[in-house]
Order: sequence, then structure tokens, then C-alpha cells
Amino acid sequence: MAKVWMSVPVMFLLIVFLALPSVQAQTFTTLYSFTGGADGANPSTATMTRDAQGNLYGTTQFGGNNTCNVSLHEGCGTVFKLDTTGNLTPLHIFAGGAQGLGSSGLVLDGNGNLYGTAGGGLGHGLVFRVAKSGTYTELYNFAGGSDGDLPWQYLVRDTAGNLYGTTLLGGVSKDPLCPNSQGCGTVFELGPTGQHKVLYSFLNNSDGSEPDSLIRDSTGNLYGTTSRGGKGCVPVSGCGTVFKLDASGKKTVLHAFTGGSDGSTPSGELVLDAAGNLYGTASAGGDLTCPYNGGAGCGVVFKIDANSVETVLHAFHGGSDGNVPVSVVLGTTGDFSTALFGITQSGPNTNICGTVFKLDFSGTLTNLHNIAGGSEGCMPVGTLIQDEFRNLYGATVLGGYLGNPEVCLNGCGTLFEIKP
Repeated sequence: MAKVWMSVPVMFLLIVFLALPSVQAQTFTTLYSFTGGADGANPSTATMTRDAQGNLYGTTQFGGNNTCNVSLHEGCGTVFKLDTTGNLTPLHIFAGGAQGLGSSGLVLDGNGNLYGTAGGGLGHGLVFRVAKSGTYTELYNFAGGSDGDLPWQYLVRDTAGNLYGTTLLGGVSKDPLCPNSQGCGTVFELGPTGQHKVLYSFLNNSDGSEPDSLIRDSTGNLYGTTSRGGKGCVPVSGCGTVFKLDASGKKTVLHAFTGGSDGSTPSGELVLDAAGNLYGTASAGGDLTCPYNGGAGCGVVFKIDANSVETVLHAFHGGSDGNVPVSVVLGTTGDFSTALFGITQSGPNTNICGTVFKLDFSGTLTNLHNIAGGSEGCMPVGTLIQDEFRNLYGATVLGGYLGNPEVCLNGCGTLFEIKP
């Protein structure tokens, strides 16, 4: 499971908190620094959600109940709410065991209920609901076989209350090129009363392996990426794919990455515009002369049009543009609707704490902020979200509060806002 964002235990050896100034006039504000106690530690890699009142909701991978220890860290994670005054409330603290670790972002329904996934621990992962009252309910526990194993990413919910998601492993495939021969992953649907259905089981490594988050269009088509697998890439594990799964269960590979200028190892959620174009990031490939990321390339932002033609909108070079992009989001209001906004986990240059950037559709990239480490945090994760005033919100997995090294040696992570 070679995900860039899962390297927290290793990354602490590299973290040097620098104090670089913001490139533009945007105002960067740290909204909250996790302490590693009951509030949690190290926000998860999936996207937060925001309600109509401006409250933010998300999960942390660690912290919470620090008697729980199913990994190298103390605590099994939390579900949290951050209100508009900066007050954070843990809505649920994961207990470990079969309940596993907090891992996904959250989706919010019209009644204030939150839905997410938890993976790891002694089980094979589960889908849960946290009611507005704080009541926690397990909706489905995966068996680790043909039904899937390790749900890891953001869920999608339709108007009928069905949930859609992916599992990193499991399914029917026994291809030895899939991780540990434990299956190549699945796409699943969970009905409002907990009925589980496998919509697609990845067949083999060439079909795609280790699916990431999904998005859904108005006609019921699902779109996603696999971080490995596909054809046309030299490494036997594959460089990843972009796929479409229609409402009848037919899957189409829209693009198989080659690991060259087109990119490699897609990550994060895709973005779909009104014209049917998909946008996303690949954390490697692109400029293979980039001096970072082990010579595998510093990553790209890509577009796939309605005819499945891929265009690289920007290849990162490891300079002022940073490197290792992990997600983009389409701006929603005013002039922001003509651009994508995203994050990189490294750069620019010697700053390894990441950036926030704007990329217009002509390919012009503007560095909005160099994340400075220390109180600002380090290594942004998930996908930015935008409010009606064009403010952007995100999370970092490291940095922030440094007073609890037993739980998080290089900071427990932060939540931040950038005002235009």
C-alpha cells in the first residue's frame, strides 16, 4: 500500500520546520492544532466536510483513547467537529480492535448524520454512522474476502441514502501482483438499511489495483482512480488508472498511466466539471528530471476530457511550484470557478512542508502559500474545501502542537483556512 500520505512514521525523520513567507497576499490562519489527547492526532488523508453553519467535520488517524495501540502510534483516532469559534469536539473516539482506526473523510446527510469508514485494527474495516446526537453505529463490517477488505476512502451518498465507496484490497482476484495476493480491491454500494453489494471487483493488476475515492455524476456513473495497476507501465505493480463504472456495472479504463510525462500513481478525489471533463493529480511522473521524489518525477495535475484524452495541465518541477501534488478541487464561485485549487506535500525547493496552489485552465500555476511548518503545520492531506466566500479549508498531518512527542513526535497536525 505505497501511498505517499501513509508514510507518517518515516516522514518524521525528514521534517525540518521552516518559516518561509507566503508568496501571495492570502491570509493563512491555523484554526486548530491537535494535541494528541482526546481531540485526536494526525488528521486522516480524506477530505473534511462542512455544514451550512460553517462547522468542519473530519477524522484523525491516531490519538483519542491513548490506551488503544494497534499501530506505531497511541490512540486509534477520532471523529471531530470544529465550530466557527475554533472549539473542537470529539464526536466519537475509536476503540481499536475490530473497530479499527479512523481513516476516511465524512459525508453529511440532511439530518446532520455523518458517514465514514474505518480500517485496520483486528478486523477488515467497516462503514459507520455518527448521528447528530453523537450516537455511533456500525453499518457494515467487511469480512475481508469477496466483499472487500480495508475501506479507506471518502464515501459518496446519493439522494436515496445509498453509500458508495471502495476497498483497498479484497474482491475475487487472486492475482499475485495485487498486494499480498489479497485481491485488487472493490467498488461497493451500501443501502440505507445496511445491505452491502459489490458493484465491481477489480479482476487483476492490469485492470487496476488499490482503488481510491469515488465521485458520482447525476446519472449514477461512478469515477475513480487506482493507485496501482493498469497497462503500459514498466513497473510490474503498474502506475495506476482512471476508471468509470456505469450504473449497469460496466467498467471502462479511461486512462492507464505510463509513469512518464503523463504521470504516475494518481491520488485523491477526481473533479468533474459541467462539460464532462475530469481533473485530478498524480503524485509522481511528469518531469522526470525533477531532483526530488527519487527520480520518479514530481507529479502532475491532469485533465481527461469526455473522449478519454489525457492532458497534463501542469507538471511539477520541485521549485517554487512544489512537488508531490495530492489533490485538486474546482473553484465554485466567481473567478474562482475558472481555476483549480490544490495542495502539494513537499516543496518548494528545500521547504518540505508543502504548498497551496491555484491552477487556471490555461496551465498557469500560482503558489498561494508555502506552508511553513511549526504552528502552520506540515504535509497537507485530503482535498481543500471552499465556502461561499471563496475561503479555502484544509488539514496537515504533521506540525502544530509539539508538546506530546509520545503520540506524535513532529506535531499532531492542524486545520487551516486561507482567505483570498
